[in-house]
Amino acid sequence: MKRLLVMGVVGLALIWAGKGSAETVKVGLIMPFSGSYAQWGAETKGGVRVYQELHGKSVNGNDIEILFRDEGGIDPARSKQLATELILRDHIQFLTGFVFSPDALAVADIITQAKMPTIITNAATGFIVRKSPYFVRVSFTLQQESAPLGTWAAKAGIKTVDSVIADYISGKDSNDGFERAYVAGGGKVLQTIKYPTTVADITPYYERVLQDKPQAVQVFGTGGTNSVMMIRTWAARLRPAGIGFIGATQLQETDMPSIGDAVIGLVSTTHYPEHNDSPINKELRAQWFKDYGADTTLVPDIATCAVYDAMELIYRAVAKFGPGVTGDQAIGFYKGLTIPSPRGSITIDPKTRDVIQNIYVQKVEKRDGKLENVPFDVVKDVKDPWKEANPE
Repeated sequence: MKRLLVMGVVGLALIWAGKGSAETVKVGLIMPFSGSYAQWGAETKGGVRVYQELHGKSVNGNDIEILFRDEGGIDPARSKQLATELILRDHIQFLTGFVFSPDALAVADIITQAKMPTIITNAATGFIVRKSPYFVRVSFTLQQESAPLGTWAAKAGIKTVDSVIADYISGKDSNDGFERAYVAGGGKVLQTIKYPTTVADITPYYERVLQDKPQAVQVFGTGGTNSVMMIRTWAARLRPAGIGFIGATQLQETDMPSIGDAVIGLVSTTHYPEHNDSPINKELRAQWFKDYGADTTLVPDIATCAVYDAMELIYRAVAKFGPGVTGDQAIGFYKGLTIPSPRGSITIDPKTRDVIQNIYVQKVEKRDGKLENVPFDVVKDVKDPWKEANPE
């Protein structure tokens, strides 16, 4: 059965390589649209909608059709199934999405067999893009966010931390980047505490932090409701004890209303300052609020920014090569490409196919009655520190 699947995918790849007159370019997008992480799906679908409203639904007369598929959550087997169906049955020409690293890794073999250009819009473990020459990432890498946070924390005089991290590959990757930079800057990690990704109550793990009494807790959650739980419990249990909170990419604007003023002063890093004044970001947000109104639970965030840029890459490849664009043409075109983005601009590293971008340190403030992440420091043109430390 596996051999038949491989033969089928390779056969399709050869057929597509000879096409030159398709009128519809199909794009598969795999994302959780249900379950605990459905917010990622909503923010992503909104980003696709806004992009196509601003740029149209066709390129040079060729329709761009987005096929949304629900992975539901961290589910590598389902992600691989959906990718297989999109490639073999739906005949997509681009694949994009993937919130979680295990899900992106699960499709590496099949996209390589199919020569399917695959644009990652979140999954951030450093080595993912090395698993297939057809991966490109427009989101971020975990150490790209966590290493600058570690450097900042040490310089800011935070002498001790406990690290509390979700026990899966991304948690380890992010924590490694933070701790390496933090310790190099003179900081001390008292202990690293891992918790299961399915945990519903973080309190027992925070009790261990209370015993250590570090200046801050450095946190990496799985995002969405998990990260919100960690912040809420910190505000109730650790903040009264004078223990601060820092975390790489842990707090989006959409999370703030459900937590309230307890998040004021919380420090995190980001590649997408939500209120930056780049022309594209202003245009994106104006169209977004025209579509969705002033609903504070649904605003543009890192998921929106990433899929907006993924759409830009897809549109550019179709514009250059036509509707019969091949995987090799698209990937070759992306290497070294710089594009304007809602975050400012990004470049696809020609050697790694990963994103090069600015990383911002931000603090939550209340402005005009609204809670916002406000950048106060920036590290420019950051490459993935993991790849820098682990060259091929």
